[in-house]
Amino acid sequence: MAGEMNGQVFEPSKSKLGDMDAKYAVLISYLGMGILGIISGASYVAWIVPLIIYLVDKENKFIAFHAMQALLLGVFVTIINIILAIIVAVSVVGAVAGAAMLNPFAFGAGFGAIIVTTIIAIVIGILVLIGAIIALVKGMKYEIYMIPIVGKFAEKIVFKTS
Repeated sequence: MAGEMNGQVFEPSKSKLGDMDAKYAVLISYLGMGILGIISGASYVAWIVPLIIYLVDKENKFIAFHAMQALLLGVFVTIINIILAIIVAVSVVGAVAGAAMLNPFAFGAGFGAIIVTTIIAIVIGILVLIGAIIALVKGMKYEIYMIPIVGKFAEKIVFKTS
């Protein structure tokens, strides 16, 4: 049953990554994804940091879950960003074409789509940030927190639930 791991607390353990405490591997997973995620251009490969941690520590289910969740969150955000970038590009073309043809409706529609897409991107970014911070704080307490949408997939992958 999906979600059964949510709130579960694990015993302190060690990561294979430099023999550090597991909670620091969780910290690196989320911060690595988050820091690269805000750097222009690097946001499209931010998921590499949690992927490396997952591959190194996949036997440690606590680390593996958080690394997989951060990885899936990074991939989710990348896909959303690509979709939003395409919408903005099409909207810019529409706005420029509308302005060139002196068509205020086409210009307004293109400009309006850019504004709406920007607002959507900001809202999604804030929600992702909140989810990642909560997961990070819970992870520092050796607890599982399932971020909506990606948490259930991370659980299925790491804990092999149906």
